[in-house]
Amino acid sequence: MDLTLLILSIVSVVTTVVAIVLLVVVLGRLGRHRQELAVLREDAERRASTEGRAHDGADEADGAASPGSDTTEPADDRLRRVAVVLNPSKFDSTAEFRRRVSEVVTRVEGAETVFYETTIDDPGRGQAERAVAEGADLIMAAGGDGTVRQVAAALAGTGKRMGIIPAGTGNLLARNVDLPIEDAARAMTVALTGHDHLVDVGWLRAGDSAAAARAAQKQIFLVIAGFGADAEMIGHTDPTMKKRIGWIAYVFGGARTVLGRRSVEVTVTLPDDSVHTHKARTVLLGNVGRLPGGFVLMPDATIDNGLLEVVVAGWRGAAGFSQVAAQLVNPRLVPKVGARLSTMERYLTRGILVATAKPQPVQLDGDTDVEATHLIASVEPGVLRLRVPESAAPARK
Repeated sequence: MDLTLLILSIVSVVTTVVAIVLLVVVLGRLGRHRQELAVLREDAERRASTEGRAHDGADEADGAASPGSDTTEPADDRLRRVAVVLNPSKFDSTAEFRRRVSEVVTRVEGAETVFYETTIDDPGRGQAERAVAEGADLIMAAGGDGTVRQVAAALAGTGKRMGIIPAGTGNLLARNVDLPIEDAARAMTVALTGHDHLVDVGWLRAGDSAAAARAAQKQIFLVIAGFGADAEMIGHTDPTMKKRIGWIAYVFGGARTVLGRRSVEVTVTLPDDSVHTHKARTVLLGNVGRLPGGFVLMPDATIDNGLLEVVVAGWRGAAGFSQVAAQLVNPRLVPKVGARLSTMERYLTRGILVATAKPQPVQLDGDTDVEATHLIASVEPGVLRLRVPESAAPARK
């Protein structure tokens, strides 16, 4: 009898858990559908209001205008050609993706949709430049952070609108501006019905000397560039595991890094010519600071403040890394008891020179680059016109 009751209790608990999970899934789907419908409804109301004002203005002009009077035509801000720079490796079916995105563009904006697929030789920049040359009003980056970087590099400073359809592992920029993740139709809807936000971009040059870094071609980053252990961690992450389990794969890739190479002497030079020396395992340069899971790595790194937040961190062993991790979660958590096995310094700056004697791996928004001893980083304020949800912060004037 006791065994029967036990079995019934277990079945009851399992059934309850399954029901709760199903309820959460259903509510999540309903919430997404309601949000998309709300966005479409707001867009329809906006269009009706705009057309009504234009009609009233036309009536007034017909009654009041006279030969020789000075009239001004209203600006036409409609989208006629939407370009999608598509990384085919990020989608199970590019045909299905094209169909869904085209349907949204036709339904919401009535514009033409043109697709440009990336290649190994050209991961997005050339396609974005071609889209601009062929008259696109809005250029979408459909892929991971690497695709977003390449499209942004082509559009920064042009005034052309850029949107994002996230499909990678981290999708860090998309998360930081509250874009829908893993829902191409919703992301496309946001780009069509949202507003323009003028955002900052970071630029990085690297080399094996200060002169080589100054002469190097600058590369864009929109999220975080790194020098040292974080780049090593990304390099150690298994691409197959990353594709299967997402950003959590970086945790496994980082395990060997935590116990890996020792701290090195790092010199930081700021725009006021002040020089700071540290023992460090990693240097992080943040344009935005929120990571997957809502974890805020850099609270002062915001996409429109014209500054980079820099974190210089060093540690000894797993215990030292745990101290660093605790401080990243809460900067006030400085160890007061026991051995001090870590160091951390933060800077908020418009530019920085980082130098070390031993070459360190470099990464930009999760893409590992070369090893270097010198980095020169700067931020260019408000040069990228990014489409974001209505709920996001207002654009610069």
